[in-house]
Amino acid sequence: MKWFIFVVVLAAILVIFGLVYAITGAVNKRKRPKYKTTAPDDDPRFLRDLADKLKSEDPAPEAPKQETTSEDSNTDEDKPGDK
Repeated sequence: MKWFIFVVVLAAILVIFGLVYAITGAVNKRKRPKYKTTAPDDDPRFLRDLADKLKSEDPAPEAPKQETTSEDSNTDEDKPGDK
């Protein structure tokens, strides 16, 4: 008889916890937003259009590089830490 009471009490506790868990899940499910947001980079059509747009644009001209001459270099002048 002791085991029967123990099993009944244990089952009742499990049922109560299960109901609380189910009710809490149902309430939280109702509070969740129902819309789905997507970023533009998730859209394959957006990525194809962007790739086509970037291919059609001409690359920007590079700035001319300035060449240094021996007059511009500071090889013989005072450098910090030389003195």
